[in-house]
Amino acid sequence: MSFLKRYPLACFLFIHFIVWSSLPLLRGSLPMDSVEAIIWGQYCDWGTNKHPSLSGHMAYWAYNMFGAAHYGIYALSQLCILLAFIYIYKLANCFLSKDKSILSVMLLEGVIYYGYSAMEFNVNVVSLALWPMTIYYFYKSLQKDNMSDWILTGVFAGLNLFNKYVSCILLLCMLMLMVLDNNARQKFKTCKPYICAIFCILVFLPHFLWLYEHNFFVMDYFLGRSSKAGFDNVPILRHIIYPIRFFCAQILFSLGTLLIYFIPSFKVNKEKIDLTKFDKHFLFCLGVLPLLVMVLISIVGGIKLKSMWGFPVLYMIGILLFKFFPREFNDRIKVGMMKGVYIIMALMSVALVSVILFNKSDKLHLQAEKYALRMENIYHQYANKKPFKYVAGDVWWTTNVALYAPSEPKPIIWGNIKKNPWFDETDFVSSGALIITAGKGEYEAIRKILDNVSDPLTLELEIKNPFGKIKRKTIYYGFYNVETR
Repeated sequence: MSFLKRYPLACFLFIHFIVWSSLPLLRGSLPMDSVEAIIWGQYCDWGTNKHPSLSGHMAYWAYNMFGAAHYGIYALSQLCILLAFIYIYKLANCFLSKDKSILSVMLLEGVIYYGYSAMEFNVNVVSLALWPMTIYYFYKSLQKDNMSDWILTGVFAGLNLFNKYVSCILLLCMLMLMVLDNNARQKFKTCKPYICAIFCILVFLPHFLWLYEHNFFVMDYFLGRSSKAGFDNVPILRHIIYPIRFFCAQILFSLGTLLIYFIPSFKVNKEKIDLTKFDKHFLFCLGVLPLLVMVLISIVGGIKLKSMWGFPVLYMIGILLFKFFPREFNDRIKVGMMKGVYIIMALMSVALVSVILFNKSDKLHLQAEKYALRMENIYHQYANKKPFKYVAGDVWWTTNVALYAPSEPKPIIWGNIKKNPWFDETDFVSSGALIITAGKGEYEAIRKILDNVSDPLTLELEIKNPFGKIKRKTIYYGFYNVETR
């Protein structure tokens, strides 16, 4: 306990890492986004059919580094979170005392994105690290004006874009700060911001050229995810309900942090807000404005934003609470907040364990290696001596076969080779494929894309949770350009 008091940040980082990288091992299967990311890293170069390919390269590296063990992916997620925490601490030190800087990191335990949701490694988890890394060097650039900080800002800004397109919102907010704040605006008179921009462009350029080469087909996925469906009778409600839902989701997902901060200091006197004009502009533009921009996009476009798109925008919530809602601070408040952090961690851990143990979903407990071997055996049973080179169909059922089947078939997501351009179309057509989907309607959709697809067959799988409770899941499978026995 004395060690915990002497080194609160180091202890928190260690405990957080151990807890949230270990609990997901109770799952029987890797999360879908993580499996998909490994496949991207294995086959894609500068882009995928959803996002830029940075997260895929990271996932494939971690998975193989740990000998194809699931823990490698869970550890990678938490390494991203640790990087986020370290850079948020460094950023907080620019505004707060040491104790408050430590607490501004620990308070993030109450944001669901940093623990419960981070077990599923994906582009959102990577963004949790890249946003504070970019903003920390951006703050140093504006304050100290060192060329190295400007270059690092450009590199991390480019990596942000190379990870997820939504990161352009952060770059927009950085630009707005430089335009609106007089001190920051003076930097435009020097060459350094432009060198920063050049480094950002250079990092992102390979992906942009890849997009151009493939006719920007990824935009179809991006636009499809930001849906305008719903409220057909009263379309104006889309511009009201969707942004409110998105904003409220972010409040709900950070409720633990708000409780940790306000409960111990509920009856404590408020302190005067002590901020320079530049710091006030900086914290607003980079800590508050990204969320407001997302809400504004939803208001103007009537777009139903996915709540997970808010993953990185809450990174400054601890700093913002201490600076914009200051309370008298003492050892009692400090200890109370730290206790709250570990209580929230324990409650979220119990919630995660309960979900994993009692749920019978195939997304949690598919025995992926046995399933993949079974599908390969089915292929060889029906196929007339053709090697098992391709599997096509539903993302979940297809990528698990691609990752675990001994023949290592290449996955053609949704059977559309045009949207999987890293594979050779001629070879795909001549080799044929095993088709797998979760439903008959999805199977028929693939038949509209591909010619010479067999009638669907069904296979019933047993999904068993750790308590032995069984759920039966029927999948549909068939063959494309494969002569069957």
